[in-house]
Amino acid sequence: MLARITVYWPGEGQLSACSNGVRLRAGHCAVDPKRIPFGSHVLFPDAACMAIDSGPAVVSRKAARVTGRTVAQRNAVVIDRFFESRAAALAWERSHPHFMTVRVVSAGTQDDSKESPPEVAKNQTPIAAPEMKHFEAPVDANEAALSRPNDSLMHAGRRRTL
Repeated sequence: MLARITVYWPGEGQLSACSNGVRLRAGHCAVDPKRIPFGSHVLFPDAACMAIDSGPAVVSRKAARVTGRTVAQRNAVVIDRFFESRAAALAWERSHPHFMTVRVVSAGTQDDSKESPPEVAKNQTPIAAPEMKHFEAPVDANEAALSRPNDSLMHAGRRRTL
């Protein structure tokens, strides 16, 4: 699928944890969970990432709508790739196109294609699937959903789009 790729990194002095409690590492990415389920592998030309996080800019596809030059680009999904440092994120962003075709392998399915996943670069470690907790929205006695207060960890990382 065609995707607009953006990058983000942890903020200064902040923990690198996403909204669902999983600790972010290189090889993780933020996606719209309605289009790419959490736990899926997103195969880029240079590496594979696991869909772990989400965010309002990813769900609204703002980067694709603003920078897309064609209808296909404006309708592309947005994938926000996490990097351990600002320097690594910006270096990757400068050396790769903003829009690229990625392949998504859903969690729990076996990919029967004969293609092998991209090789992991020497400076990257293979991606191990983190243990994800199942979170359900809290409900009251009438089974009505209760709202949650904002979690400070939800806003831990800075996001960058062009």
